Amino acid sequence: LDLIGWWMGLAGLVLIFAGFFVIDPGGWNGPDSPVRELAAELTNNRARIAVGSTVGIVAGLVLVGFVASLRMRLAREGSKGELLALVAYAFGIIMTIGAFVHASFRLATSAPIDPNMLTDAVLPLSMLKEHITDLLMIGVLGVAATMSVSSFVVGLLPKPMAWVGLVLVAITVALIPANLGVGAVALFLWLI
Repeated sequence: LDLIGWWMGLAGLVLIFAGFFVIDPGGWNGPDSPVRELAAELTNNRARIAVGSTVGIVAGLVLVGFVASLRMRLAREGSKGELLALVAYAFGIIMTIGAFVHASFRLATSAPIDPNMLTDAVLPLSMLKEHITDLLMIGVLGVAATMSVSSFVVGLLPKPMAWVGLVLVAITVALIPANLGVGAVALFLWLI
């Protein structure tokens, strides 16, 4: 089951990366853009949003298997491993819920809506869009940090790889105020 879980993790992260960063990277217009541009962005990209979000939902389902496998693997290491297992599992569930929330929000914004109603609703939606991936990223940061710490405590991964993970977590957290996703993308690639 461990091997299947790791493959599920790899597949889930690849699907999240593909769905949320490649197929549907979100909009390029920020919440301060003119309302007409924000509405046009949603209406012109419905198919891309629907496909990317569906891929993201499938990824969230697959990630449940990964976090369950990670929990089982760490729990075999005794009391320290059990504590790390619970932390990893909690952050993994947060990551999965974040994938569901992000995909659901994007699917909701791609639904056929009366243009007048969309114009009225698009400004609040664009403000929400800025923070809709927060749960997903909190989960990813937590899983990566827990996997790295687990490498030092119970030997989950090679130590050099654990150091790279911790550095990427620190860079991602440091870049949060600048609203740059570079650290998050690098962290996703590290997890893969």
